[in-house]
Amino acid sequence: HFLSLAGCLGALCENAFLLRCFSGGVLAFLVLEAVVGALVVALWGRLQDGLEHVLRLAVIHYQDDPDLCFLIDQVQLGLQCCGAASYQDWQQNPYFNCSSPGVQACSLPASCCIDPWEGGASVNDQCGFGALGLDEDAAQRVVHLEGCGPLLLRWLRSNIRTVGCYAVVVVLVQGVELLLAIQLVRFPCPCLLTCGEQTGFPSP
Repeated sequence: HFLSLAGCLGALCENAFLLRCFSGGVLAFLVLEAVVGALVVALWGRLQDGLEHVLRLAVIHYQDDPDLCFLIDQVQLGLQCCGAASYQDWQQNPYFNCSSPGVQACSLPASCCIDPWEGGASVNDQCGFGALGLDEDAAQRVVHLEGCGPLLLRWLRSNIRTVGCYAVVVVLVQGVELLLAIQLVRFPCPCLLTCGEQTGFPSP
């Protein structure tokens, strides 16, 4: 937000200080995006191989972090899947495994359920209770059996070009912003130079 504000005020007032702050910030983002993009391309094979492992770790630590819990639920609801490789991965979770002494033993999160709403307006948190203790024929009527790893990998492979195009567009827009800011710093309009004094920032 500060970067956007600096860019807007700097462009409106043609204040060199604000424009330099904006240019530096945009340049830093461009460098960071380039590094991340290069790492993704270089490590794409390893990222694909490690995806299922990361999902399995997320399943194990599901209750440890509300943000992680939300993310896993959204993935499972969106892709209609359960666990990393299969729904049985939830046996590795200390709360859901069948040897746990808690009330969630042998159960699954509601996001694994085929119909978590069960016709209601809100999610029924108990729709997956006891699902890990059922045989596959009975379980498949209640929860999704397929893991999220293969489905997420398939989604990434099919959408990698779209994601790449969006990334290129974002980089191009930021590049144009950077060039315009540099142009304003190099060739300021004399009639607007006093605006910098009104903002409280140093004028050129």
